[in-house]
Amino acid sequence: MKYRKNRPLAYKIYTYLKENAVGYDNRIKSNELMKAFNINTNETLRTYIQKIRECDTLQKIVCSEASVTGGYWIATNEDEVYQTLQHLYKRSMKMLHTYSIIKRKCRLNNQMRIKLNKYEKEIYESIMEENNYDKII
Repeated sequence: MKYRKNRPLAYKIYTYLKENAVGYDNRIKSNELMKAFNINTNETLRTYIQKIRECDTLQKIVCSEASVTGGYWIATNEDEVYQTLQHLYKRSMKMLHTYSIIKRKCRLNNQMRIKLNKYEKEIYESIMEENNYDKII
């Protein structure tokens, strides 16, 4: 691997993926990336991947799959991008659901009184209406 020393690590990871992991069938497991770039935790690697995804100058789309057979790769078609978007959407909805439950629990038995700001209230209400979580609990 030849990388310019002054390049940020996120850029080096991106370049590595462009050279070695184009398409789902060539995905690279997180532990392999961590070893190649001397990264100690999955959380740190995910932070670098997030930086790559959010950087406008690094225009290739980095996809991922979280499973035993998963990994990271550069997208080659719409299906690969859609798969990653679905994964991210489901994770974010689960987090928002958990967030809303914790906010609601704060009101139970006068545990705490946390006021929702206008934006949070809109999100909470839309989640509860869309998924009928009030009826489940």
